[in-house]
Amino acid sequence: MSLLVILGNDKLGGLALSKIDHQDRLHLQIDRSSNYRRVIRLVGKGIISIDLVIKMFLSEYKRRGQKPSGNYHGIQRNSDLIRSLSTLKPTEVVLFRAGLIINKEVLGMGIPIYNIHAARVPEYGGLGSIARALKDGALEQFASLHTVTSKIDEGKLLDSENFLLSPKASYFENEQTAYSAAICLLIRRIQAFQGNERNNE
Repeated sequence: MSLLVILGNDKLGGLALSKIDHQDRLHLQIDRSSNYRRVIRLVGKGIISIDLVIKMFLSEYKRRGQKPSGNYHGIQRNSDLIRSLSTLKPTEVVLFRAGLIINKEVLGMGIPIYNIHAARVPEYGGLGSIARALKDGALEQFASLHTVTSKIDEGKLLDSENFLLSPKASYFENEQTAYSAAICLLIRRIQAFQGNERNNE
């Protein structure tokens, strides 16, 4: 039995990485699929606004810490993930801050894949979830652990971690609150997997 955790290639991914207790049968890889061209395409399609991109960029700049080390194996596309799954043969996969859209070929491999999203799903799935929740006044939120399906952030909810957004706080502060809850959820999932593994030995 082994667990593959795929983290985002930013300071939030690095923060999550710093909280993880590295053990045997825990594989860590970094999603390096996102880049500036992708962001420009998303803005061009109207999926996210320039204003939100600026807020996210400034939050990343302001955040303490660093991105995950380049020593970790990187994933840029689904073909890279397929190779990792075929080599490592994990019991399950958990995504955190991963931007890669998992395709049907990966889902068809039969390995359970879960995603941690820093807002309530499916109501606040997808990009810009924290900004949308603040705009809607939906301040009572929770980070979500859900199954990955062909539809973004619409899989079955398996676990959650409550948090409260504040209209008086900055976007950065609210993002920090949301991702603190998401990291708690990630660590809990890893610990539960490791506990089940010990019980099965």
